Amino acid sequence: MKKNILFGKFMLLFLLLSTFTACKKDKADEEQNPPTKTELLSNTWRVSDVKDQSGNSIIALPIPMIVCLKDNVFTMETDNTYTIDEGEVECDPSTAGSGNWELTDDDTKIKFTPESGEPLIFNLISVNTTTLEIGYEITGTGNPDYDGVYTIVLTKNQEV
Repeated sequence: MKKNILFGKFMLLFLLLSTFTACKKDKADEEQNPPTKTELLSNTWRVSDVKDQSGNSIIALPIPMIVCLKDNVFTMETDNTYTIDEGEVECDPSTAGSGNWELTDDDTKIKFTPESGEPLIFNLISVNTTTLEIGYEITGTGNPDYDGVYTIVLTKNQEV
């Protein structure tokens, strides 16, 4: 009887070690093959912050274009299509729409080409599994203090 219990404990220990080793291999495979930028970008995002050219957060300011963007949902698919769904606060003109997106300039820019209208190009600052930072240059505002590159911080949408 003692031999059976000892053998059972040995088998349980062996199974646990085998499982641990298999999990360790999966993590090693992930580290060797990190997700591509396209895979990271293919997600559903919401604006979590907007920073001015000095790096100051301006998301809380009552700027109509920022107020209406804060509740939009941006979905980028692996087939390089995208959709933008307006939230409760609609932009005027509306930002809702769909089209195609692509990485350009050695993956440093994201080009959004809507079904109708002109493409929109953003600088890709950074992307990971939870956060996307893009830069957009605004010029010709009539006030040099407002001209510059703004950083838009998007966070992976948890309500999907």
